[in-house]
Amino acid sequence: MVRLEILVEEPSAEEALRHLLPELLRGRARAKVINLGSRYKLLKVLGDRLAAYRRRIDDGEDLRIVVLVDRDDDDCEKLKAQLERLSAAAGLPTKSRPNADGRILVLNRIVVEELESWFIGDTAALRAAFPKLSAMSSTFGMFRSPDNVAGGTWESLHRFLKKHGIYQSSYPKVDAARRIAPHMEAAVNRSTSFRHFVIGVEAILA
Repeated sequence: MVRLEILVEEPSAEEALRHLLPELLRGRARAKVINLGSRYKLLKVLGDRLAAYRRRIDDGEDLRIVVLVDRDDDDCEKLKAQLERLSAAAGLPTKSRPNADGRILVLNRIVVEELESWFIGDTAALRAAFPKLSAMSSTFGMFRSPDNVAGGTWESLHRFLKKHGIYQSSYPKVDAARRIAPHMEAAVNRSTSFRHFVIGVEAILA
């Protein structure tokens, strides 16, 4: 069976994927999520990790890799180009640059701007996670375009939840991921970066 290793930069992404992956993979791969603690560390060690993955694949392991990082305030195209260069240096074809027969071994994906944009993109999941929330219009305010929320994505979500009596003192990112992610549905999510992640997972498993 295909082995899928997913490199992430923070515990909340690890927690969210723990709930999202079973539905996305549907038994087609064994997945392992590796939390590297920060984007700085992920990018620092990524070249060496990809080279090690190349050796494992050359030794016969049926392995695919997903690299998932937040955009934060960076230029999305420059960040994606950096990820693509590291993959190319390791000799690993990506979704953007597959090999001659269309094979993909690495999926580089950027969350725009943070994981919370994926949560904001699914109002039904938010209501299921926090029943005290009233109905939310997916065409109003930050829910209209989750990847373009001004003033910080997690801060905006925290302000919204706090206004409804949820997470009054602080925003616990891992707990929020644990509550929201099990209810998310790819087909209705308005976050473009989440939809691209789902499409990419399908492509890398094809």
